[in-house]
Formats: sequence, C-alpha cells, structure tokens
Amino acid sequence: MIEINKIYCGDCIEIMKEIPDGSIDLIVADPPYGISYKSNFRKQKFEKLQNDDVVLVDWLNNAFRVLKTDGAMYCFTRWDIYPDWFAIVSELFKIKNCIVWYKKGGGLGDLKSGYIYNHEFIIYAIKGNHVLKEKRCSDVWEIQKDIAIKYLHPTQKPVSLIEKIIIKSSDINDTILDPFLGSGTTAIACLQTNRNFIGIEIEPKYVEIANKRISDYKQQLKLELGVTNE
Repeated sequence: MIEINKIYCGDCIEIMKEIPDGSIDLIVADPPYGISYKSNFRKQKFEKLQNDDVVLVDWLNNAFRVLKTDGAMYCFTRWDIYPDWFAIVSELFKIKNCIVWYKKGGGLGDLKSGYIYNHEFIIYAIKGNHVLKEKRCSDVWEIQKDIAIKYLHPTQKPVSLIEKIIIKSSDINDTILDPFLGSGTTAIACLQTNRNFIGIEIEPKYVEIANKRISDYKQQLKLELGVTNE
C-alpha cells in the first residue's frame, strides 16, 4: 500500500502501479532527458544518471492513470529533445504551455562556438479542465538556480521553482507525486507549502540524501517554532 509523505526506492514504472487511479492532484516530473548528461562543473563530479541514454516515457501511462481528472503535470525537458517529449506527452495529456525557466547562471557547454545554456523547458499539461491558482502570470519564470557547489544531484532544481509549480496547480493538503525525486526538492517544497508528497527515486544514494534533507528540514522547523524533544 502506497503511503503519503514517503520516499520509495525503485523503478517508478513498477511503483506507480501500486498508486490508485485518480488519487494524485499534481505530478512534478524531472525525468532523465535522454541526453546522457553528466555534470562536469564540480571538483567531485556526479556519475551519469540511470536511463539517461533514452527518452524514458513508459511512466507516462501510469502518470495519466493516477492523476485526478482536472489535475496537472509539469515535466522538465531541454530544448534539443523538446519535440520528442511534446509528441509523446500530447498523446495522453492536453499541453497548455511550454514554460521557460530562466535560471540565471546557465551552464558552460561549448565555450567557443555555442551560446551559454541559460534556460530549461517545463511542459505544463493537464487532464480535463485544470484551473490555475492565484493571479495569471507569464510563461517565462526567472528563478535563480542553486549554487553549483551546493548541488546534491546533477540536475537539482531550486525549491522556489518547485514551490511555484505547487502553488499554481494545487491546494493545501493535496498530494503531489514526483516519480524522479532525485535529492528530494519536491518533498521539501511540499512540506513548505503544506502539501503531501509521494516520491520515487531509483538511486538508493539519492533516497538517502532526500530523507536526510527532509529530516534536517523538520528539525530546523522545530527549532524555529521553539519545539524541543523531551
């Protein structure tokens, strides 16, 4: 039985089969892009991500199944494989926007013949008739990426970015699914916005990192609230 506010270690395709139909309010997904990405901007370099040599799409059928009618899915991708992801996602969901995340700092890439990578795409897709919360905003989001030396995962996203997605497309106490949780950013964003989460991550080392982030966050929250363990 799948529980909320818990991280599951394993293949999301298998674990998502245990999630009941129409039980998820929002999906935030940052799957391997299919580009064999490896971050080199560190003294201690990350290993290549599992399954990042193909456009991994088998999870989308279950994503559609578990998402509530009138729910939304946000899926990160990159400009050079965006057409592949658009075509596949649109077979199941109605794509409403391609959000451009301007991450202010970019990456190195080709230093001589290419421009600096300074953005990523987020496919915003819906099932049914999803209604955005709060005031309508632009599809270009200027949010500073995390400092590279503080990365716990090679494709780490800032909490503020995931928080914006959560606030725009869910309500307090809703349940958010992240099938590729990585270092736990979505879980932290859910805790900070009073949402529930279900996280799935295939790499045990990142599950451990994510659980530690959650534990540290809860401990810090206790300190801020003046709560002590007796």
